Amino acid sequence: MISSYRTVTAVLMIAFCAVLVLGCGDTFRPTINVEPTPTGDPSSLQQALVLATNPAGNGSTTHINVSGDTNVGVVTVGSNPVFLGKDAARAFVVNSFNGTANTVSLYLALLPSSPALTTVTLPTTSPTPSDIKPVAGGFGGTNGNIYIAESAINAVTLIITNNLVASGNIPVGTEPVAVAGNANNGKVYVVNHGSNNVSVISTVDNSVIGSPIAVGSQPIWAVMSDDGTQVFVINQGGNSVTVIDTATDTVSATITGFSSPNYAVYDSRFKRLYVSNTGNNTIGVIRSDVSPPAALPSPIAVSGTPTSVAVLSDGSRVYAALGNCPAGTNQLNFVATITNPGNCLGNTVAVIDSQALHQTKTITVGSGAVSVDASSDASKVYVVNAHDATASIIRTASDTELLNAQGQPARVHAPEQNLSCINPSSCPPSGTPQIPFMVKAFP
Repeated sequence: MISSYRTVTAVLMIAFCAVLVLGCGDTFRPTINVEPTPTGDPSSLQQALVLATNPAGNGSTTHINVSGDTNVGVVTVGSNPVFLGKDAARAFVVNSFNGTANTVSLYLALLPSSPALTTVTLPTTSPTPSDIKPVAGGFGGTNGNIYIAESAINAVTLIITNNLVASGNIPVGTEPVAVAGNANNGKVYVVNHGSNNVSVISTVDNSVIGSPIAVGSQPIWAVMSDDGTQVFVINQGGNSVTVIDTATDTVSATITGFSSPNYAVYDSRFKRLYVSNTGNNTIGVIRSDVSPPAALPSPIAVSGTPTSVAVLSDGSRVYAALGNCPAGTNQLNFVATITNPGNCLGNTVAVIDSQALHQTKTITVGSGAVSVDASSDASKVYVVNAHDATASIIRTASDTELLNAQGQPARVHAPEQNLSCINPSSCPPSGTPQIPFMVKAFP
């Protein structure tokens, strides 16, 4: 009985399997679960933008792909560019004067081959447009509106990013030169170089909040902490840094001991500020994770005059461009300084260990190393060589400059001046490059 049962069961199982294989005359096809595969190198979505000025016409931004280490596009911007800003994924270039107007060029930074370039003309209340003198810009709040500092008319121009139009001037202090803000704070802080104070603007209604905050002498730069809780103001004339508590808009600390500081970057990993001192060839370090914020006892000595500084996203190292520009060089006189053949001939980058807090080596790059920035994945550092009209690429895995197949530095060259020259009789010879002077990494 049991044997018969097993036989019947076996026959039924065979018949069932046959139905699965041959059912409805179709051929049996096994089901395959496909595992998702990577669609591309994430670093291909990273680029370094190099801003260049052009004595013969419009300036440009050259785009270097972080993954491929190649020039992936050149975008023509306005005449006499003076500043390259970053508003999330959007790049904006402040163009000082083109003979008829002051403008801002805006586009999505990761689309250099076909950018939807928007040119915004800045309004003026001066007798002539050249009297505006826009020098820098920044953004703040979740809406990402852009604020342009116009030093000659003591105002900030608001650019609304949802329609990319200028929306009038906001009166601030005397000679505004820098704007500090980010998406984590609903305010932007405007550095007033001439009146030694900082104006606060609400990004909600774009009104000035309260009275200006007094800082040190000749403030020249400012940076907001990534969490939006602090603003650090670099006082070049006062050889100090003023720290503003953004919750109360009051000064929480005034830190001295700097020497003609010109620039600073914030390290979100270790809650530090690195300040370049052009007066004594050092990098000052401020701890912001203590209350009140305080400088470390000794600045870091470097092997030349620093003009720019960058920190890796993992916080492990800091890089200083040692351009050997005259002491005090900053964004107000930067372009005029580097176009002088006798200035800014330094050709090294200092590598600083952020744990040991000392320079571990220098990397030789091109002549006129005046600006430096690091990719967001910390794999590359980019250096602008103003006098060589190139950009060097440093691989952080080895802290060496990228070389080509012939063993020579694989530097990215600036475009020619005469590509946008409109008067053939006065155009420079073919092969005369534009002059690069600033680099920013995106995103």
